[in-house]
Amino acid sequence: MEEPFRVPQLTGTPSSDGVTEEVLRYRIHPAKKSRFKTVLDANRLFGGADATTTVKTRIGGDPGFLLETRHELPDLVIEERLECSSEGGLVCQRFVRNLTDREGRHLRTEDVRMRAGSLAPPPHSYPEVLLPFVMRGQPREDGRTRAAYSWTCDRFIARVYYEVQGRPQRVRVPAGTIEGFEVWMYPDLNDWIPLGRAVTRLVKPFVPRYTMWFERAAPHRVLRFEGPYGPPSSPEIVFELTD
Repeated sequence: MEEPFRVPQLTGTPSSDGVTEEVLRYRIHPAKKSRFKTVLDANRLFGGADATTTVKTRIGGDPGFLLETRHELPDLVIEERLECSSEGGLVCQRFVRNLTDREGRHLRTEDVRMRAGSLAPPPHSYPEVLLPFVMRGQPREDGRTRAAYSWTCDRFIARVYYEVQGRPQRVRVPAGTIEGFEVWMYPDLNDWIPLGRAVTRLVKPFVPRYTMWFERAAPHRVLRFEGPYGPPSSPEIVFELTD
């Protein structure tokens, strides 16, 4: 059984009603070299000096955990909202994604009630594009490999594993040079092809993966992320903490 996701710590202090809010900002740009074939061009979608991401997190109130992102791209604005209950670990309840152009014209909206009906995914399922920001509360110092479920849509849910790579290291991002852990997250190929333990260990360095760096000290902010923005074969990007 997958380990429940812990409610992360946040910068800032709780208000009188016990609510803590945090705002982090990131620079977002295409990866220099793509490792996977993709139809969409990351340079077209995420290129340009003004591509930024704002991540707002709130703990307390209703829902118990709220994560909101706003990606301002050259000709798109993508806004995402993840609502989770927080009793006994983070359980995703609702996910909303809204796309507009830079003039504010509506392009499309997704509104998913995650726990409703027979399509409800496993409890520890999170939208794959938000997983790095949800998993910051997970322990890393013990070196264990842990698992979760990556939700892309109601018909595509994949188990993923994540584990720390090596010792803490100094990570340079626009916000400064900060000590952090490098974490790899990768899909379980045995969900599709029964490879066995030995073959899985051999091919693991070559399977699609997401690489992220978390601040070692609390509140364990996401410092940097490299990988597909979505499932493998999505455009590959880099997030870097600016403030």
